[in-house]
Amino acid sequence: MQSNFEDYLRAAEDHYLQTPEMNGFKQQVVALQDRLDLYETLRDQELVIFQAIADQLNNETFSNSQSAQEKVLIHWISVLRYSAMAMLTDRAETLTIQLNWLGDVIGGSEFATLNQKISELVHLCLNSVLTPDQLTLLEPFLQQADGILVGQDSPELALLS
Repeated sequence: MQSNFEDYLRAAEDHYLQTPEMNGFKQQVVALQDRLDLYETLRDQELVIFQAIADQLNNETFSNSQSAQEKVLIHWISVLRYSAMAMLTDRAETLTIQLNWLGDVIGGSEFATLNQKISELVHLCLNSVLTPDQLTLLEPFLQQADGILVGQDSPELALLS
């Protein structure tokens, strides 16, 4: 997204933007506003989302210790934040770098079941908090996170489409 803005700004340095360029610029502004709205929703609803996930995790039994579960849950908060920023800037490559690092921390087989469950719960909570259009904007980044941290695309994402 940033490069599109930069392209329009560079073009405007040597001439006034023509109607097709202005229309493209306006589309970028509208898309950015939609992304900002989604980002704000995620920011404002983060506690609600992750409290629901923590409550659900407390009702289930995992082979991991309570402290390990808490650490993995905190890392998933980072995953959603990283995904939100990647969505806002429309830069999947930034998310890839962050997730690869995080995958090394929480992607081990000892956390596989826990990662899978948290991923499912994140998707379910987002489904109840976000609009279908917002889910569509965020979905590619969540799929990327699932691919790296869970090792597969989450079936819940298919239901969200």
